[in-house]
Amino acid sequence: MPATDGMRVLADALALEQQARQDAEAALAEAQRARQQFVSLVTHELRVPMTSIKGYTDLLLKGIMGPLNEAQTNFLQTVRANVERMARMVADLGDINKLDGQTLTFTLTAVALDAALDVALRPLENAIVQKGQTVTRVIPEALPVLWCDHDRLVQVLGNLLNNAHLYTPEGGTLTVIAERAPDVSTVRVAVCDNGIGILPEEQHRVFEMFFRASDEETRQSPGNGLALHLSKRLVEQQGGQLWFESERGVGSTFIFQLPAQQ
Repeated sequence: MPATDGMRVLADALALEQQARQDAEAALAEAQRARQQFVSLVTHELRVPMTSIKGYTDLLLKGIMGPLNEAQTNFLQTVRANVERMARMVADLGDINKLDGQTLTFTLTAVALDAALDVALRPLENAIVQKGQTVTRVIPEALPVLWCDHDRLVQVLGNLLNNAHLYTPEGGTLTVIAERAPDVSTVRVAVCDNGIGILPEEQHRVFEMFFRASDEETRQSPGNGLALHLSKRLVEQQGGQLWFESERGVGSTFIFQLPAQQ
């Protein structure tokens, strides 16, 4: 075969390979768009009935249809707790979907950690009290304010605190420690617990979407494997980092860094 014919065959093969790759990339992009549209539709449609269930449950708990006995109150509180859990899952899925589609917006501003922590703890206060847990803050007065999105910082803090609360036994301690990072341009925040910890062989999967630890002790606590995955991505989108340290039977510490206001 003449050299020119060989070169032509090679060029044709390369062109076919390139076209096949382009077709595969286009099909993948279309599948991702379809998935994002589906998740967006589902999360939107789920919010309406959940809001309705939550609203009517709250009215019943307030006695609008008459006094409730203890059993009825307990049933309604269980319904409300599960609706809240579903609402968090739907909200997390919606945010992850927006991150995937690069449509989640961040409004960067000066945020005081103490104030954001107050907001993050508010929804967890009753649950923490019921388990007899203690929340301790170690936040220096001279700590710089963070340069980040206030609502997303509250979301990350809430996720990490809820995670610590769920996997810490009754009477346990949750500790929030903050300091200026060694590079002085960022603030480092650690959420520590003295809970069950994470199995060493599963620690590499902690931030995977939908990951739940396999041990029975962890499975007994509610969760869907979204909060830590989402928190890591929210921190990284604001120019920060999130990681953890854990020892089985001793506890876990989730640490993140975000820019300080310059």
